[in-house]
Amino acid sequence: TYTIKVKSGLKWSDGQGLDANDFVLGLQRSCNPDIASHYQFILSPVVGCDAYSKAAKGTADEKATLLKALGVRAVDASTIEIKLTDPSPSFPIILALWPTFPVPKHLVKTPEAKWPGPLENVYNGPFMPKSFTEKSQMELVPNPNWSGAEKAKIEKLVIKYIDDAAVALNGYRTGEIDATGVPSTQLDVIKKDAVLGKELVSYAATRTTGLEPNLKDPLMAKLEVRLALSQATDRKTLNDVVLKGANIPSTSWMAPERSGGKAGEFDAAIGFNVANAKANLAKAGYADGKGFPKLVVLQTDTATNKAIAEFLQSEWKKHLGIDITLEFTDTKTRSGRFNSGDFQMVLGGWGEDFPDPENWILGLFETGGSINKQSCSNPEIDALIGKAKVNQNDEQRRQQYRDVEKLVVTTVCGMAPMWQVGAHRVVKPYIKGMVENKKGDDHWVPGDGKVELWSTTKK
Repeated sequence: TYTIKVKSGLKWSDGQGLDANDFVLGLQRSCNPDIASHYQFILSPVVGCDAYSKAAKGTADEKATLLKALGVRAVDASTIEIKLTDPSPSFPIILALWPTFPVPKHLVKTPEAKWPGPLENVYNGPFMPKSFTEKSQMELVPNPNWSGAEKAKIEKLVIKYIDDAAVALNGYRTGEIDATGVPSTQLDVIKKDAVLGKELVSYAATRTTGLEPNLKDPLMAKLEVRLALSQATDRKTLNDVVLKGANIPSTSWMAPERSGGKAGEFDAAIGFNVANAKANLAKAGYADGKGFPKLVVLQTDTATNKAIAEFLQSEWKKHLGIDITLEFTDTKTRSGRFNSGDFQMVLGGWGEDFPDPENWILGLFETGGSINKQSCSNPEIDALIGKAKVNQNDEQRRQQYRDVEKLVVTTVCGMAPMWQVGAHRVVKPYIKGMVENKKGDDHWVPGDGKVELWSTTKK
């Protein structure tokens, strides 16, 4: 049982009080079957959360009963009580993540209620929206009721929604944008640029990219096919030539600094080896590519993704004698199809949400995991995860997660890792607080976890 005290005097951005009941509502919402949160799995240790989340087809009375049985309650306005079914070594970290964030009870009356739009909602972070244009931009201003020790140092923050990183980079060049990512296809150009090269920030992110096959697809269900595609991919050339040396070629799923594993430990199993690739394709029944069915690789439509996909298409034709189809679409469509299982293969990956090996495994690879969109299902993996997630012997549980990683990678059970991501951003010199406060798990801009520390001398 966890008993948590809430700070007194907290307020939402509209001035309404924020107390323990808002946090309880947030937890209830993350477990609610109608909301179907992708991250419900991290609250699986909470008493009744799994049962409640699986009741989508239940009656209103059945859902109400399960909600009442949920192990979360407000003892009073300043005290939250959470009961777990079993010990959970990572639970104190999980309490800091967004599935446990408070929900405004004065706007969202029940766990399944419709979420307000950006401008109808209220906030408890350092900023709040002032304006929002779908698919274009959101303008943020400081929240007058932010309770953090550091107050926002900028008067306005504009986030622009741009699918294509190359377009965003052009906006940076013209001064329209103050900070943005650098697509790998232009990294070498930026490095050589007399001005932009000095504004480039590069660091290793705890993030992995790889091929994600849908194991419900008859072709992708064949282990030998999955192995052949991985073994027919020259990761080093892909990184050095296509991605301009932006990343670290790898066959590991977890970043080695997180798993405690060794770089290259899975190279022999799934790394570049044309002879092994051809042998596995023959075992699958498609010797020299003959009779190979249609394979569609789905990707978001960007210059970098096109370059990667065309490299894969060329590699697999050259080494395996197969033809694949490339399909490019917008971000929303790609995301929707991935989440609904309407794909054969995508290039995807994972960036950690909290610094623990559990975050690289739980929910992603156990049978029925809420973000197991590749439909990986392996009894050995399930058994190891079942032990690791309640194991209070830290080194034992870390080894159990390493054992899961080995099974995932060597059987390509939903993932054939290609590289560990290198983060590359450009930041104008008049912006302070981004570079100085960056950390390895910042995904989009340096220091994105401490926005209240950003400042600018630009007028």
